[in-house]
Amino acid sequence: MPIRNYIEAIVQSLDGTPGFIYGTANELNTLADSATFPCVFMYPLEGIELLPQVNGKVDNIFNLTIEFLFQTDFGEYTADNESYVAEALAMASQFIQKAAAYRQGNKRYFKIKPGDKARCRPVYNKFNVNTTGVVLNIALAATNS
Repeated sequence: MPIRNYIEAIVQSLDGTPGFIYGTANELNTLADSATFPCVFMYPLEGIELLPQVNGKVDNIFNLTIEFLFQTDFGEYTADNESYVAEALAMASQFIQKAAAYRQGNKRYFKIKPGDKARCRPVYNKFNVNTTGVVLNIALAATNS
């Protein structure tokens, strides 16, 4: 199953059941016009690292860019949208927690170790529909055997 399916399953378990769309920046801009908000936007994988383990297994490290966005009104000042950024940051944090606990069968699918870094930054006035939230850059490890 493609990694985006696992990410979508995690997104669907988040509080408030946000929408989910996947694609390139141009595709997301078009799809955003009919999206349900809040919405999680996933970009294509930036790269996959293969990490051999001592036990003979190989971990796939997926480098992901995911945006947690709310639809906002045109003409608002940045300060008017800070509450959306705070809500989106909470959603991104919950995503990381749920990804760490996500199971495929009887084993955890993703490995997230304490101290692993994920980077989040605010985004304002994004896409034609005007959205505000945060973009999360994270590397998720999945065992490939």
